[in-house]
Amino acid sequence: MKTLKFDKNNYEFNKENPIGVYLIHGFSNTTYEVKELAQFLSTKGFHIVANNLPGHGTNIAECNKAKYTDWINKVTQDVAQLASISKEIYIVGCSMGGVLALYLASIFPVNGCVVGGTVLKFNNPRKINYLVPLVHKIIKRSRKPIGKSSKRFYGYESYPLSALNEFRKLNKVVMKQISKITSPMLIIHSNSDRLSIKENLTIVKNGVKSIKKKILIVEKSHHNLFDNNPDQLLIFKEVLNFINH
Repeated sequence: MKTLKFDKNNYEFNKENPIGVYLIHGFSNTTYEVKELAQFLSTKGFHIVANNLPGHGTNIAECNKAKYTDWINKVTQDVAQLASISKEIYIVGCSMGGVLALYLASIFPVNGCVVGGTVLKFNNPRKINYLVPLVHKIIKRSRKPIGKSSKRFYGYESYPLSALNEFRKLNKVVMKQISKITSPMLIIHSNSDRLSIKENLTIVKNGVKSIKKKILIVEKSHHNLFDNNPDQLLIFKEVLNFINH
């Protein structure tokens, strides 16, 4: 039986703390995949914010209505609000959330940026860059390419293709912005990730102009790096150390 990992809720903890941490989930997923990290960091006293992106935590039809500019506007507004009451700001993103985190780090003087399983380059680029733009208005969804042995879906059970086309557009925008990033970076990649190819690690590492860059490569984690996985405790420890230093 397939289990749907889905969360409609937004999360905020420790509003009074002056150190703000903004968490961003991935494409077609929900706050489910960052909730455990949010809860972990909240126990350390940080002001944590994790919201569902436009079209997420709803349904595939709503997701297909979202534009990449909606995602950019949402995270920009959220971080601007967080910055207005914080002394320090850290951004953490997984998958497409990592792409949005990079965008934020390119326009805000954040104190640090953590990206994991970033997808700036797709593992099936020909299909997404050439086929999806042609067919997404006719075929609204496709089967979600998860691991063969997996029986658990994150977010929607299939890919919203119009939204996937917007993800493609988002990547083109962020690739132009990445050289503007100078904030400290923690870049995480799993060698077991089936959705984010290792080339993405290289793109981020070589693309940002940050003096302080730390690379964490884990072996066993699936694509959803911050949710339950064999490397989760190590990842959480490294994120905490990054924020504390």
